[in-house]
Amino acid sequence: MLESVEADRVRELLPARLRSRWGLFADWCAGMGVSPLPATRETLIEFVRANPAALSTQRERLAAVRAAHAIAAAPLPAKTEPVRVAAGSRDRWVGSPAASVVAALPSAGWPSGLFGRRDALLLVLSGALGLSYGQMERLQRSQARVVDRTLQVQAGSVWVSVPAEDDPRSCPAAVFLRWARLLAYLDRWPSTSAVASALAKSQPLTRESVETYAPLPQVARDGPLLVPIDRWGGLGMGRWQPHAHARWGLRAAAIGEIVATHLDGAGRRHDGWGWDGLPRDVINDEPADSPPEPPPLREWDVAAGWQARADAQVHLSDVGDTLDEVEQEAEKLAARIAAILDGEYGVQ
Repeated sequence: MLESVEADRVRELLPARLRSRWGLFADWCAGMGVSPLPATRETLIEFVRANPAALSTQRERLAAVRAAHAIAAAPLPAKTEPVRVAAGSRDRWVGSPAASVVAALPSAGWPSGLFGRRDALLLVLSGALGLSYGQMERLQRSQARVVDRTLQVQAGSVWVSVPAEDDPRSCPAAVFLRWARLLAYLDRWPSTSAVASALAKSQPLTRESVETYAPLPQVARDGPLLVPIDRWGGLGMGRWQPHAHARWGLRAAAIGEIVATHLDGAGRRHDGWGWDGLPRDVINDEPADSPPEPPPLREWDVAAGWQARADAQVHLSDVGDTLDEVEQEAEKLAARIAAILDGEYGVQ
């Protein structure tokens, strides 16, 4: 009670522009059962994390807290920079139901591995980092990263983080890297069939699998981190939001439905071919006497490039003659149409 009275007294002595900022902090502290005067640095960190806002707004809030402490002659909390605030949340992730679901989701096979990698990241962002579905909908690729085996995600004006854990199947940083590497692969080879082939050949994860935590390539084109996936495995690029001048990804309602479905144990497996938790044989529908497919061209392979051009010259050698014949037929047809029109509508 005394703390509340002192907080109200300090509020009246603050400049008018800071009163509402201080009032928000004092009310939040009362709700959390912690002291606003004096406040600890940990309290400030939790306050900033729990109340996302623009960077300028967060700085005004922290300035109001420091001003209130100065008026009350209370020890000033250590200065906290909003953009550097991070909250470790490993304790609430390890052993949680969401972590168990993530460990069981497939990361290999087609299209199961595609859906499994994305849905695992949805559960990590929600369960390990505490992001709201709306924040996840707006999350861009440039707002997530792994630094020193720690997953860091920008939520509003602060960065929240969760460290790695031993099991690579449910490690938050490893889950993010598996999805981010898939997006980087699509940046270089924007082909659904290429992704399907790569995932069909990949091996399922086990507890003994090794995650390298190697750095990701630079994002070629920023965009939503979480995107919808159609029935054929095609990834949507998000919806343009004019007021945000950015693309937003998978809708918050869809994210909530996917997360809830997995936590209820009713998640869809999206069975296909390749590794899908169990080994599968790829069915070959080609006739036995069909010619073998040529090997893919290797990047910067000059000899293969010249050979491809030579092969193209052979296959396309008669294209010119064919086009000439088509042009001649088109001219004859045009002349016949003109003659018909003259007969119907021409001046006699």
